[in-house]
Amino acid sequence: MRNKRVLFCLRRDYLRHPGGDTMQMESYARILRQSGNHVRLHSGSVAPSDLEGNDIVFVWHLERPHDSFQPWHTAIRNGLPVVLLPTCFHANTAGFWRALPEQFKIWYRCLREPSDSASHYMQFRSWRHCRERMLTQSSCLIVNSEAEKTLLLREGANTSRVVVIPNVVDQETLTVQEPAPWNKRQRIICIGHFCPRKNQLGLIRALRGLDLQITFVGTARPMHQRYLERCRRESAGQHLFTGALSHYDTLKLLAQSRLAISASFEETPGIANLEAAALGCNLLLSEIAPIREYFGARSMYLDPSRIDAARIREAVHLPPSPELRTHILSHYTEKNLHRFFQILEIEEMAH
Repeated sequence: MRNKRVLFCLRRDYLRHPGGDTMQMESYARILRQSGNHVRLHSGSVAPSDLEGNDIVFVWHLERPHDSFQPWHTAIRNGLPVVLLPTCFHANTAGFWRALPEQFKIWYRCLREPSDSASHYMQFRSWRHCRERMLTQSSCLIVNSEAEKTLLLREGANTSRVVVIPNVVDQETLTVQEPAPWNKRQRIICIGHFCPRKNQLGLIRALRGLDLQITFVGTARPMHQRYLERCRRESAGQHLFTGALSHYDTLKLLAQSRLAISASFEETPGIANLEAAALGCNLLLSEIAPIREYFGARSMYLDPSRIDAARIREAVHLPPSPELRTHILSHYTEKNLHRFFQILEIEEMAH
């Protein structure tokens, strides 16, 4: 894939609330540009005029059709091939009981953001129907694990259109931080925006009254502000909440941390976890298929529905597997992304 004009369609709040998808987008843009392509970023609604002169469109997020369906649909209607990056892994199929709360979220966004055209575009559309169309009618799906591929094939994705490209870290960025020696580290760190799926409240409750403090890095989107406030309230001063930090400052904290912890109920492997491992942290992560696929026995695991404080204490005092950092730097860095990207295969699917 060379000399193509590529449009990246991103969620509207990717600058206000950067996440793993933002990091992934930046890596893909670098690789495509290095291969001689022109990449342009766009967030929010897409008009036909925005598509003029482009050869292919990348759209992020299967689970957020209030952000992704309008640009996806506009590109499809204008005859452009669309590469969808689902960035999802969930425990339950997208049936009625899972779709219902997502549909309510769409209606709530319409009421909360009356001037937002993308939200109103979804007002009379079904979350489940839009999700199904993106899943089955995209030219190609880029997923981040074999577990995610298996899940989406079970939900109807075309097996010939699914490409597995693992998440990676930018090794050049990591070299800015010198990992502190293990005996100089004290911090437990948890990175991610606040929402019930991420389960920060579960961690806070499991450690209530103990001599363990977590540094929570991240903020909350408007819909989850009350959840963040509840986490702060129930923390009662025990834990540290940094709010949003720059990528540089986040890496600096990771380089000084003993343990990176995640207790999410549903999660992809996560670039923050890869960065933590590359900077010498031990990992304590939810026992979820794509996470196990990346880290294997090199990480420690927990049950997010029954968080064991003793397990956290053990993970704090146990140095990371000596193989963990080597494994990440050998298999999950941006220098390997050219090989993972399988660009010729994607091009054939897209056309």
